[in-house]
Amino acid sequence: MADSSHKIAERLILINNRCVGILTRLYNIKKSCGNVNSRPKVLTEKSFEQALSLVTKRFPVVDLKKNSSTFASVDEAKIEILKNLNPYYYTFVHLLELKEQVLQQLTLMDANQFLFDISLNFDATAAYLNMIVNFVCAMILMSRIEERKTIVAIYNVAHELANGSAEPKYPRLAQMIVDYESPLKKLNEDLSPMHRSICCALASISEIYKRRNIPAEEQRSSGMISLITAPKQMLYAAQTTTCACEFLSLDLMDRWIIFCVTVCHNTLLAVDSIVDLFYRALRNGVCIRLFRDENILVYSMLQNYFETIKGYHKRTQELKDLFNVTIQASVSLHYHRRQFLRGALKDLCLLIKDQPGLLGPKILFVWMGLSCAKDEILWILRHSQAWPTVMAAKKTKEQSDVGINDKAIAELLFYMIELQSLVQKHSQLISRYHAQYIQGYDAVVLKEMLPTLTGLSEREYTLVSSSVEDLSNIQEGNCDLRGLRLDWFRFQALVSTFHSQFKMSAHKEFTHMMNTTIFHSKMVDLISDLIRETSDLSIYCFYFSQFDFQLKQTLSLPIQSRYSIVYAHICSHFIYALHDFCPEEHEDIMERALSHCNAVLDRLGSRISEIVGRMTNDELALSQKLSPEACAELVSRVNGTQKNVTDILPGVESYRVDRDVVTEADKNFVYLMDLCNAIGYCKEIVICDHVFAPREFLHTHLENEIISTLHNYLRSNSGDPPKRPSEMLMLLSSQIIVIQNMETCLRFDLNHFLTNTLLQQTQIHDSHGKDTLASIYSRWYLEVLLRKASIGQLVLSEHLRSFVGSSDLVPLPFAPEQYTDTRELRALVQLIGPYGIKVMAERLVWHAACQINELYKLVKDHRAVLTKARINFDKPDQMRECVSILNVADAGKEKKQSKEQTGAATGSPIESVLQRVTIIGEIIAFRNMLYDALKDVIELKIPFLTNSLKGLFQSADPLGKVQISEMCAAAGIHTDVDVALMNVIQAQAQTNRMKDAEEHYNLTCLLFVFIAISLPKLASSKLSFYKANTKASSNNCHVIPLAVNAMASALFFYHNHGDIQERMREFLALASSSLLQIIGTSDAEQMEMHQSVFILLENLIKDSHWLHFGLLESCFPFTMIRSSYSKCYALENK
Repeated sequence: MADSSHKIAERLILINNRCVGILTRLYNIKKSCGNVNSRPKVLTEKSFEQALSLVTKRFPVVDLKKNSSTFASVDEAKIEILKNLNPYYYTFVHLLELKEQVLQQLTLMDANQFLFDISLNFDATAAYLNMIVNFVCAMILMSRIEERKTIVAIYNVAHELANGSAEPKYPRLAQMIVDYESPLKKLNEDLSPMHRSICCALASISEIYKRRNIPAEEQRSSGMISLITAPKQMLYAAQTTTCACEFLSLDLMDRWIIFCVTVCHNTLLAVDSIVDLFYRALRNGVCIRLFRDENILVYSMLQNYFETIKGYHKRTQELKDLFNVTIQASVSLHYHRRQFLRGALKDLCLLIKDQPGLLGPKILFVWMGLSCAKDEILWILRHSQAWPTVMAAKKTKEQSDVGINDKAIAELLFYMIELQSLVQKHSQLISRYHAQYIQGYDAVVLKEMLPTLTGLSEREYTLVSSSVEDLSNIQEGNCDLRGLRLDWFRFQALVSTFHSQFKMSAHKEFTHMMNTTIFHSKMVDLISDLIRETSDLSIYCFYFSQFDFQLKQTLSLPIQSRYSIVYAHICSHFIYALHDFCPEEHEDIMERALSHCNAVLDRLGSRISEIVGRMTNDELALSQKLSPEACAELVSRVNGTQKNVTDILPGVESYRVDRDVVTEADKNFVYLMDLCNAIGYCKEIVICDHVFAPREFLHTHLENEIISTLHNYLRSNSGDPPKRPSEMLMLLSSQIIVIQNMETCLRFDLNHFLTNTLLQQTQIHDSHGKDTLASIYSRWYLEVLLRKASIGQLVLSEHLRSFVGSSDLVPLPFAPEQYTDTRELRALVQLIGPYGIKVMAERLVWHAACQINELYKLVKDHRAVLTKARINFDKPDQMRECVSILNVADAGKEKKQSKEQTGAATGSPIESVLQRVTIIGEIIAFRNMLYDALKDVIELKIPFLTNSLKGLFQSADPLGKVQISEMCAAAGIHTDVDVALMNVIQAQAQTNRMKDAEEHYNLTCLLFVFIAISLPKLASSKLSFYKANTKASSNNCHVIPLAVNAMASALFFYHNHGDIQERMREFLALASSSLLQIIGTSDAEQMEMHQSVFILLENLIKDSHWLHFGLLESCFPFTMIRSSYSKCYALENK
């Protein structure tokens, strides 16, 4: 029969494609029915249980009339059942049609007495064997679907109830399901008549299979996939008479041999060469691939099948012996193969990266290497899954179990992915080389051979001559040679029959040349398909447990961690598992690819951040050894009783005595470098139109690691005070050192990364709404440290420029000077930056403004008395009367509520005023300390910009200075007017809806009168004693001048009367008059600390921009201030 009437080549292509599609649908049905969440609704509802049980039990014949009550629930939901089970039912119908098509095609080819030889008619032989194996796998997979009878029968029942008749194809379909209950037995009946063709095809692959299926030692000695064994031949094109067979999958050939021999065992096992081939294939492993992750334990299958056949006892015993040999030898065989392939593929990668031009002549070596590696990956995946089942049947666990878990599998995968990327990157080079090679050599040789061909029919000659002509006119650009290859396939189908006058075996030279040319043509326009054929790793989509285990194992091994990124690249292969016949699984596989890739990159970023954390701890430990505390401790031990200090001094760890000794720090550094090389391997990974940027995952994890480490270290225990800013800065510096080291092998914008990460810590909340370093420190300084200062437990020392404990008798949970001295505040500035200092200053000033509001309430309550005192400040009797009124404790209800709300102690109005002004002074003093620290840091960091700002500030007029005050505050420069305080007062005034500005101005004037006449009250307290060595008083009254100056500049500038200087003069006159009235009176003995209070006037002048010492001399003799200093110094020494 002529091929032209039957289109055998086209039918083989279509049937094989349909086989794969049906296999995909059957696999999807099996997985769906096996999953509770995806099972068809009809199989899970209790109302259908009785009907399902009945149709399964009496399959295939079911009498609806006798069992009408049983099928009542089915009758009610028949439309829904037909709709839900329609894809399942017609999958089995399509399988039935496929079975008929395959058997018809096999019968046709057997009737034409096809002569198969894979070295000659490669396309026809491979397609023929693929069709048989795919058909066998489809029937076996169908028999593994436990619900097949139930689905088919219940669908037919619903169809009969809905239409009054059974589904037309149901009888034949049901018969097929019954026949293939024992699939191997039925397949043997169907395929045994074609044993001659099958035997011919298998015999032709014998030589190739034996050449390919060799141990690693022979592969290494033969120079397989090695370019350096024959360096003189490196630039010559790789030539062989069987190019397409050289990278034919060994796993595929195993399936051809085992399945074909199994279904035709009664004839093929009588041929010695086939038996030898069969046993060689069996020795490769204990299971073979059915479809995706569906595998068959081949020895169990064969033994169970052969035991049912008479006369096969000897064969069964041979299989058992062979099984024991395979258990012992196969694991070691494949382990050494993988070991060899790792080295061989690595050499290929290095050579091709150095000389990409080698891809032209030596691309065959790449396909061979990728194909061998893929076979080993498939082997280890299915055996890792099946091995526990196999070993469970053994009494003892052999040592071969160790080799199943290959810890270096990621390295082999990595070189496969790298070879793929190199081929894709230089695909145009490969295409151009082979297009020129075909045009310049292959086509010329074929034209010379064409006249020597004999026995060709007109159609056959037309196919060959047109193909040669097309090859002669091949272009280097984008060309489609699929038609040319199909014509060669058609030619093979035409001349492979026994009746053809043209014998390929008689024209081997031409056939081999044509096969080689067809291989070269695939290098022109089919590179992507060859990559998929030789290195498709989509199988990992269905081996999630192995995927996850290998990833964890790779990340846990430092030496393999550099290859961990390969698992993210594997996810891009999942799309290869899709088939047009099964669109319903597309979304699931795409989601699986995306989620797996995301998980890989997430784990990789997490592991890097973990190593960064370890190295940070090491760096922090080294920094702590060089800290002042460690130095002081070492000095104290040396100067103490311990004369022989044997501690290892800092820096000793840098001396390497032995190069073979690897420290833990070295291990962490190498580990980090390998992980960084992994995540920096590529800029992006494209999966299903989604782009993954590995470095972005790293940035996210590093940011979380830095911030979480800082916050965890800040508060080691919830009840303890936070770590000192210098300690936190030491930790942050350690983190930056580690990241800088990491930047040496992973290029990314470190400055941009740190700016984005740390800038959030300068705000009140970060991007996740959590507290930042700035908010935590500002809250602690304000609510803990300054509150203790307000109740007299802490004293602000102007000499030490920090807060210190007021008394050794009062225990404190922390040393205040370790949080407020210049070094610590500078460290705080470097931690939270100018933005963070601004946040702290705003909170501090807001609390100061709240105290000012409470002072206004006191002024309103005693307005009449204060007005009288303001008028009669030069009349001692009336002033004493006013002061005595203000010295009486006010028990009014409103006053008590106000004091309770603000936290002030109950007492006289004068005491309340003094306490609140002192609190304001403490807040302003601490804020000024922050500004001073900020100024020091900024001058060190950006001196030129700071000098420019200073010049601008000094050249500006008073109003201009106010306008640039916010910029000055950001640089730590103090301004004449406290604009920040003024802005908060203005905002609170608007909140309180203050309408009468003149009234508010008068209250402000009276407030300063109140403060001035309250100052003598300080002299009656021993806590007001001024200590010269610390420049401080125990009750912090020495900060009152600072508070007065800040309040005056803010309040009077806010009212914009332009009388700040006049109001300050008035305050100075009232204060000096009130203090002078103490001298020479009976109150002088009670107010024994009046000398300490006199010093406040000098501080007022020093801190004020509106007053000067000449004015002070006119109001208060400076000699009294000098004598006060002497008196205080004498009393302190006494």
